[in-house]
Amino acid sequence: MNKKVGIIILVVLCIILLFIASGFAIQTSAYITDDFVVSEDGSEITFKVGVGSSMGYVRGYKDEGGGVKPHYLKFYSAWGGFNSSIGAKQEFVLELAPEDTEIYVYHGDGGYELALKRDVTSGEWNRIR
Repeated sequence: MNKKVGIIILVVLCIILLFIASGFAIQTSAYITDDFVVSEDGSEITFKVGVGSSMGYVRGYKDEGGGVKPHYLKFYSAWGGFNSSIGAKQEFVLELAPEDTEIYVYHGDGGYELALKRDVTSGEWNRIR
C-alpha cells in the first residue's frame, strides 16, 4: 500500500513540476503583430503578440536591452503545458526612451530578428517583415 501511495505522490509531483516548468520555456515562434500603438508622448508602445506555431501561448516577456541599445525581447510560454493558455496574454506594454529606434524578438537558434524600427526623421514606428 505504501508503495502505491509513493508512486501516486511522485506522479502528482511530476505533473506539478511540468505545469510550473512550462512557464519558463521561451516561446521562439512569438512575433509582434501589426496591431501596435505608441503613446502620444512616445514613452511607451503597446503591442500584440502572436504565435507562429500551431501550439502555444505567451504569458510574458523579458526585455534584455533598452536605454542606449535596442530592446531585445524574449517571450515566455503560458503555464500548464505545451498548449495550455493559463496566464496567457496577447497585449503587452514596453517603456521607450526618446533615443530608442529598434525592437528585436528572440527566435531560438535564429537569434534575434528585427521586429519594429522607428524612422528617425518622422519618429514613426514600423513593423519589419
